[in-house]
Amino acid sequence: MPAGRLQSKRYPVADPEEAVEFYFQQGWTDGLPIVPPTPARVERMLTGTRRDPAELMGLIPPNHGKATVEKIAINAVMAGCLPAYLPVVITAVQAITDPQFNLHGVQATTGPHSPLCIINGPIRQTLEINGGPNVFGPGWRANGTIGRAVKLIMLNLGGAKPGEIDKSTLGHPGKYTFCIGENEEESPWEPFHVEHGFAPDVSTVAVVAAEAPLSISDTTSRTARDLVATMGASLAVAWNARMHLRGQCLLVIGPEHAKTIAREGWTKADIRRFLYERVRTPLGELLRGPEWELGMSRQTLPAWLDTGHEHTLVPKFISPEEILIAVAGGTAGTHSACLSGWGNGFTSRMVIKPIEG
Repeated sequence: MPAGRLQSKRYPVADPEEAVEFYFQQGWTDGLPIVPPTPARVERMLTGTRRDPAELMGLIPPNHGKATVEKIAINAVMAGCLPAYLPVVITAVQAITDPQFNLHGVQATTGPHSPLCIINGPIRQTLEINGGPNVFGPGWRANGTIGRAVKLIMLNLGGAKPGEIDKSTLGHPGKYTFCIGENEEESPWEPFHVEHGFAPDVSTVAVVAAEAPLSISDTTSRTARDLVATMGASLAVAWNARMHLRGQCLLVIGPEHAKTIAREGWTKADIRRFLYERVRTPLGELLRGPEWELGMSRQTLPAWLDTGHEHTLVPKFISPEEILIAVAGGTAGTHSACLSGWGNGFTSRMVIKPIEG
């Protein structure tokens, strides 16, 4: 590796333990100890990509820190990543800095939202990214460290320190790390990335600004209609029960639930259409109390809604397409989850990118 390839500032410390404490003192951690990013470790991390260390992958708001390949590699070392994970982290950075994702808003919101990375394609198996049992939980290095690297980049390059720029009132554990694989092998439908225009043999990272998962446990429904109706009852409280005409929301369907639904021939499009038509609330109930608190009024509602009648049913989502669907989790247990997205249809959008290298 050519001498002088690394351009980041160096800090002399006596030993690794002192380095860990130094990073705590500087505010460069997420509250957990980090792996000290020595030049040797950063150079080893950079073997995971053919990109030049100085190549710029994006600017991280609100400080607009330069996410060069080298800076990404430093944070990947800190998070505990292996070099093979680096292309995934780089792609995730490209996704969160896409204008559609609106990272500036996600970084500064008072809401609990955080980028959830969803990994698809062959790289899931190559890197042992978990899409099965305990998919949102601990136990898999790739999931834990890739998600953590993205969050450290947002903190250290974007400057979104909790309580300062990051104004999240409550937050959630996904703000430490938030990365899952889709369980493509157990899904009865096309994979998430194929649904969004990629070939099955292409590996991708999708990012969604998401709240914590809300568990949907249904052990009794035996038909697609009953089971999806249960899911709709959970989706009805996304953001809050009176917020309607919302933007994207992610429905993560467990394999057992997916098989029950697909057994009757239901597709993802059928699920979306059913939920769009089913999850609705009478206008009169939504407009009780100060209208500004709901972000809606009779004057701002869509023209196609009959706002002259209190019983007019207002859909939870702007359109069926706002309901994103992925299959993940273990094969034992009738569990799914929904994750509310951030804001209306234009606040933050899911972004999906192919992984290079």
